[in-house]
Amino acid sequence: MVTVEDRDTTLLVKGRVRVVEGEATIFGCPLEPSREISSQSYFPVYLIDCRVEVEGEYIAVKGSTIPESWKELDGFERIFLIGETDSGKSSLATWLINSVEGEAGVIDADIGQADIAHPGAMGIGVARNVPFLKHVKMVDGFFTGTISPMGREARCIRGFSKLCRKLDMFNVSARIVDTTGWVKGKKARDYKLAKIEAFSPDLVVFVGMEKDAVEVYSENIDGCEIKLVESFVPKKRDRESRLEIRSSLYKEWFEECDEFEVRGNDLRGTTLFKGEKLEGEALEVLSVFGEVVFAEKGSYFLNVCVRGIEISHEAIRAVKEVFGVEEVTVFDESWLNGLMCGIYSNINGMERYVCPGIVKDVDFERGILKVDAKELPSNFRVEFGEFRLVDGKEEFVRLP
Repeated sequence: MVTVEDRDTTLLVKGRVRVVEGEATIFGCPLEPSREISSQSYFPVYLIDCRVEVEGEYIAVKGSTIPESWKELDGFERIFLIGETDSGKSSLATWLINSVEGEAGVIDADIGQADIAHPGAMGIGVARNVPFLKHVKMVDGFFTGTISPMGREARCIRGFSKLCRKLDMFNVSARIVDTTGWVKGKKARDYKLAKIEAFSPDLVVFVGMEKDAVEVYSENIDGCEIKLVESFVPKKRDRESRLEIRSSLYKEWFEECDEFEVRGNDLRGTTLFKGEKLEGEALEVLSVFGEVVFAEKGSYFLNVCVRGIEISHEAIRAVKEVFGVEEVTVFDESWLNGLMCGIYSNINGMERYVCPGIVKDVDFERGILKVDAKELPSNFRVEFGEFRLVDGKEEFVRLP
């Protein structure tokens, strides 16, 4: 640990910082004496006239590192941010929150590197004077169950539209949207444009993007101002670093959890435990997929849980004809262990996203799952995700 005393200087820190005395800010947020701030990524501590203790790596730069173009974004009430991964969108969102007179409402729609919610969900919060976006407390959200919108655009846009309507219910001075780094290509552009239409911003900010890319977007944006600002990223994170950060986020969300029982009729968005259990000869037919642990049939679906999975397209087609169903889902019993899920509450018809859960065990005979979560409201529903956690890393699975 070292002590640094200076004025009009920015410390780019990776580690911990504690203000001993004097004035300092992070993205415009005043730091009170004795407050300790830490991050796995580099962040700027601007010493107005201050003495701080630093533990970790740091670089001293004279003056403020906040881009001048950021300071020209005052006076807007609905701001939508677009930029590639690690372009500094979250940093800019934090700067904007701290620039507002009063409170700001924020939608964190970056489902891969989530700050307000967790990876696999969008989060919404209200805040003022925060050093990082992760310090905005989640008051609601939408569980996407995936860490990338590609191939799941319709679901993500539906969730984002819901959060836009909820954000408009808050009495705040400004509303800010942070988004994923998926910006290149027609599908990415259509996805972002659909979100812009849902949010109706008065300002769209492109962070660190090339002018020609901004022009292509701008041709399809009406009714608001468009600005291109500089990126601020002291050091880009590689893929392994992003994986480590997501792993640490999962760890935080699942610290001090309790185990809860969830019955089949509490599950939403899945056909699991919604059909009639199959036995006898039917299981023999389905053994073509492996050792059958559980099978059920509904009016249009067939779910088969096996131990040691063997799947062929020919077998799927044959089983569809035999059982007269349109949809056959075959999955290994291990795929449910560690499955990420989302927990919602419902009070007086008002639904709210509460927290993630993780499936620890399944009793197929009783149709009950054991789920670890920080909270399980009295009136709840649980929604399956599309990946499970294995040693803190995502493994994508296909479930009913």
